[in-house]
Order: sequence, then C-alpha cells, then structure tokens
Amino acid sequence: MRSVLRNAAAVSALFVMPSAFAATHHAGQVTPAVVDTDFSKLSAEGQKAFIDISAALDAIAQNKTSDAKTLLADAQTRLAHAAKDSKAFMKAESELTPAPGAPVSPTHKPQAAPTSWVPVVGFYTTTETLAPEKQAALGKANQQAAQGSKQQVAENLQIVNVDVDYTIGLAPIAASSADVYRASMLLDGGNTKDAAAALQDAFNTVVFVSDDTFATLAPQGQHGKHTAHKA
Repeated sequence: MRSVLRNAAAVSALFVMPSAFAATHHAGQVTPAVVDTDFSKLSAEGQKAFIDISAALDAIAQNKTSDAKTLLADAQTRLAHAAKDSKAFMKAESELTPAPGAPVSPTHKPQAAPTSWVPVVGFYTTTETLAPEKQAALGKANQQAAQGSKQQVAENLQIVNVDVDYTIGLAPIAASSADVYRASMLLDGGNTKDAAAALQDAFNTVVFVSDDTFATLAPQGQHGKHTAHKA
C-alpha cells in the first residue's frame, strides 16, 4: 500500500482499471486548470501528512531516527488540522465503494464504525495499454502531482494522450492519527522496527474510490464540479 501512496504520497504505481470505470478525463484535454480542480478535492494538510509519513519511513530505513521524529511530529500536527478540514466527512467504511481495480492491502482492517474520512491522495490511471514512454509519463505525472506541480502534471498527461481516470485515497483520520502517534512513541523508545510497522498500518487504512464515488460522499460543494475531460 505504501508503494501506492509514496509517490503521489507517491503514487507512481500504474493501475489498469476495468472499462466500466466511469470518471474519465478524455485524451488531450487535461489542462493545469483541470488538474487544479482534481487536486482541490484533497485535504492539503492530509496530503502533506502522508508525505511526511512516507519520508519518515525512509528515514527509519536509513537509520536517521532524528529526522523521522521530526517528520512524525509534523505529520501529527497536520493530521490534527486535517481532522478539522472542510474536506473531512463522516461515513461508515461500508459506504465507501472501492474503485474497480484499486489496491487493497491484504492487512487492511475495515473501520468497524462510522468515522471521519479525509481525502489525502489523488492519482491518474488508464484502461489503455501504454507504450513505455507513455507509461513513464503517467508515472511522472503522478509523482509531480504529489509535489503540487500542476503544470508538469498536465504536460505529462498530454504526452500520455489517452483517456485517464482520477482516483482518490481516503484516510480514516482517527485511525491514521493513532498509528502515527503509536509510531512516534515506539521511535522514542528506540523500537524502529515496530515504529515502521505502525506507519505501514497508517498506509494500510487508506481506501481508494473513484472521482464519481467521491462526489457522492464529500460535503456539498467540497468535491468540485465534475466534468468529463481528455488527457
């Protein structure tokens, strides 16, 4: 699951969605304004928190414990802000219809009760079989999306030049925050192995939904205007 998030909180993995997947940006028509509309649906604080979590995992792997602690402190602050974000909404996980073909961690534990969800990551996929250079461009678009480089995202999607779909990752804010807090406590105690596992648990809580599904879930006016475009 982290491999999905880390490059868009980092989503560079390329998922091929079934043809029934509905929310399509049509080939040739994804502009920076369209990308801006897509990413305006995310919680900026939530997205940055998960980027921090990914970076903290890297720091732990590189034995940079001090850096990891700093990143997790920032992630906790951002998650607290995200919990109060206008993008947050209350739903039972059973109401979140996963996007067809979206990744699901084998260790994912569904939230048992209604909880507050925050959109923390967005990425583009396609039903098409891509030539290597177009596959590389799609991967770059998703990496640049994580960095907020909307112009570069649009330019790479122009290279892809096929219909693309926008998928949104939703994090249950209480569970994710608890995992990050647990990781911080373990790290303070010198237990880097279990700290890393706790951060992986935070990634594994994320549920991926289509743009169309998100439009039915998000607070009124928070999901942006849904239109069909071309990549």
